Amino acid sequence: MSEDLQFDVVMRNIAAGLTDDPQENFRYLMEQCQKYKDHEFGSEILRACGRLLYESAPEEKKTEIDKLSQNFVQGTEAALDEIRFNIYKKDFKKALKLAEDLVKGEEEVDQFKDDKVSEYRLFDELFEEVLYRFRYEPTKDLRQSPIPYTEMYALYGSLLVEARRLEEARVALQKGLRWNPIHFDLTIEYIETFKMEGRLEEFLAKTVDAFKIAFRSKDLARLYRNLGYYFVEKKMFREATGLYLLSLTFDNESKQAQSELFFISHECGEQPTTPDEDELREIAQKYNFPIGPDKDVLGVACAHGKHFLEQNNYELSEYFLEILADLTKDEEAQTALDALRARKE
Repeated sequence: MSEDLQFDVVMRNIAAGLTDDPQENFRYLMEQCQKYKDHEFGSEILRACGRLLYESAPEEKKTEIDKLSQNFVQGTEAALDEIRFNIYKKDFKKALKLAEDLVKGEEEVDQFKDDKVSEYRLFDELFEEVLYRFRYEPTKDLRQSPIPYTEMYALYGSLLVEARRLEEARVALQKGLRWNPIHFDLTIEYIETFKMEGRLEEFLAKTVDAFKIAFRSKDLARLYRNLGYYFVEKKMFREATGLYLLSLTFDNESKQAQSELFFISHECGEQPTTPDEDELREIAQKYNFPIGPDKDVLGVACAHGKHFLEQNNYELSEYFLEILADLTKDEEAQTALDALRARKE
């Protein structure tokens, strides 16, 4: 295909024909959609023209469009609320039926699927998007879906787990992770299905891999508890003790870790000796998991914290430095964060 027919060139040519008259723009953009309907990038051009149409519309028209969009999203939110309410009532059968109907309806519409120039994702917070860009290096325009697909699939997946339909649960959770591969709760629920089936080696491998997306101390603690569980099942109680104690350094209020340590001491007749630092590192090297946060996650947090500080964007700098300090429990990181907060005041 010659260069003048590529998507970006086509869109630059279309944009150059826009005027200050919204009605004229509407007519013009409809003509362009018709003109390029059979183009290799026809659907992408149609979507892009829709965005141009919105941007050039008068404020009152934008308000109308926003209301229609909000109504559509609110319909999904209302369905999710009803599912949550039935879960609260422990009517899991009804909740599952509602979730199945919602998922089926959304998948039939499938209005935010990727195309040749854009990919649609759904991030709960900024660090997820930043880490996604670092891990996956997307080459297309990244756009945020307004439909809460991750929550929809998280609820549906958890209800399938409750019903012990584990293979179906994994499919649903993987669909949710398509929208956000950095979503920790979806990931941990997916990993849990392998634990429930006693597929310990897969449970271990996927737990180790999840360190790449853990950017909260409580999430690190959860992964170390997973590792502790693996070693308990293998009757490797000394290793398990070390992992549960390590988990408590990231979440010292975890009753589950404390309960597991009590269980180990009961099984062994006494609390096993704890691996020293060198031995714990040997265990980590053998099983390929990090002691502490993933280095790339730390690097992303540190680099962005410094970048936004240099840009005098104290709000975003504080956000990234908070993540860094939480992960490292490091005095230097906390001092830098405290100094930034003092500068803001």
